Amino acid sequence: MSNRTLVQKKLHSLLANKDYQDPGDRMTFNGPPEGLEIPSFDRRSDNQLLEVAFNHESSIERERAIWEYAYRQDENDALKKIGEILKSEQDADTRSNLQWLAIKINSEKAIPLLKDCLQDEDSEVRDWARVNLNELTGEDFGMEYDSVVYNDQYTFDQTVPLIIGGYADVLVPGQGWIQAKLSPQWFASLLGRVLACTNTDTFLTNLVIEKEIKNYNTDGSNHYEPFMFRGMSYEANKYLYKHVYQSNTTRPLYTKGKVKEKEDNPYLINVELQRTAFTELMYPDEENISFSSINGTMTKRGEKLKKRGFVRSVRGKFSGWAYTDLNRFMKTGEVKPGTVQLTNTTDAVNGHLANTIVYGTFRGKSGDFNHEGRINLNSIPCHATEDGLLDLDLDGVADKDPFVPSVDYR
Repeated sequence: MSNRTLVQKKLHSLLANKDYQDPGDRMTFNGPPEGLEIPSFDRRSDNQLLEVAFNHESSIERERAIWEYAYRQDENDALKKIGEILKSEQDADTRSNLQWLAIKINSEKAIPLLKDCLQDEDSEVRDWARVNLNELTGEDFGMEYDSVVYNDQYTFDQTVPLIIGGYADVLVPGQGWIQAKLSPQWFASLLGRVLACTNTDTFLTNLVIEKEIKNYNTDGSNHYEPFMFRGMSYEANKYLYKHVYQSNTTRPLYTKGKVKEKEDNPYLINVELQRTAFTELMYPDEENISFSSINGTMTKRGEKLKKRGFVRSVRGKFSGWAYTDLNRFMKTGEVKPGTVQLTNTTDAVNGHLANTIVYGTFRGKSGDFNHEGRINLNSIPCHATEDGLLDLDLDGVADKDPFVPSVDYR
């Protein structure tokens, strides 16, 4: 039996569902208790959701609609509709994310849909299918690529974009709790695309997470926020690690409700986030994968990464507190980017503004992010230093946020 088969069986065993009898074992630190259904933020009818899911011009809205629809339905109907959309959906990212939605609805019944995705025209959709099938079946479905490239001039050895499927439970005065189901693309548009950034030497203790909201600033540039996570890791074997991390990061809180609003004088607050994850490592020499430097010459840093292995895939859970500007939502009927801000409940001055619990699960994998037919380990730049400080010019030195000149939150 090959090393790859062994690691897939171990991963399958570690992540398989357990039927705990003690209710305390089933409780989590986020979300409502089992059996309590919170009214949905999305009040559209099933037919309206399907119309949007199949026909809306925006991939974000199409994905958001089928995500909402699927959670309302019998699992067989939900999987049937997901399968239909997979055949007609033009956006590759949406097709990749729908694989995950199918797994969430019923992982065993999702397997035929995932196998169909092995024939997708997009290599990343096919590679996601391989990762998902590896995990669900314990069998080795291989990988889509046979070469890896690495840039040893960048701050981080590996930068992995995460897809996040989560929830925002919001406490509305006079109404109680409502729940927004956050599909991956909707989450990214509101709170930012999340990039997990690691270095080989600190892989077991440190992680930098970068949030990016595209075209958010007044000049059309992207908004970036880095968060430093630290913690400890458990080694299942040389291929599999479980990480338990926490972030306590100082960030400006815009008390009027929208990030970087000019008339607002931001208040510095300590953002608290929890994260736990499994990572699967891959070793190029064991898999006969070509490993090279984009600069032509491999340095000691690159050789170390090759020897110690790169992250093939990651999956986990997260939770945190947020402040959602309900006044803006009541006026517009929409939740706009920048109006859901991460915060905490313990701040003596503005802790009372926290009205949202944000939580959910995430997945990520190494991939071909430049569409070159090979894995690019760190081609997506992280706008942070190794210590999680903002570094917009990517020179490895912390800088101030130029869009908030009055605040230096280094």
